[in-house]
Amino acid sequence: MQTLERRVCALEQANPSTAVNTIIVRFLSPADLEAEIHSLRAGDGELWARLPGETEQELIDRASGEVTRNGTGFAMLTMAD
Repeated sequence: MQTLERRVCALEQANPSTAVNTIIVRFLSPADLEAEIHSLRAGDGELWARLPGETEQELIDRASGEVTRNGTGFAMLTMAD
């Protein structure tokens, strides 16, 4: 079993995970549980606004792809509407 664990460790080091994770913070109220996101803000002040014809998911995907991430690949975007 130790041989298998060493092999897995070697493979993980040779091919580190390229997964990136983005946390989206959405503010809702009891009166509006379906509020759409029209802009997102990162902790460092970066701001992304929806473009004409862009869906909410397309905005999230675009901002997630452009946001500056921390050393472990995480980023947090907050609804800025």
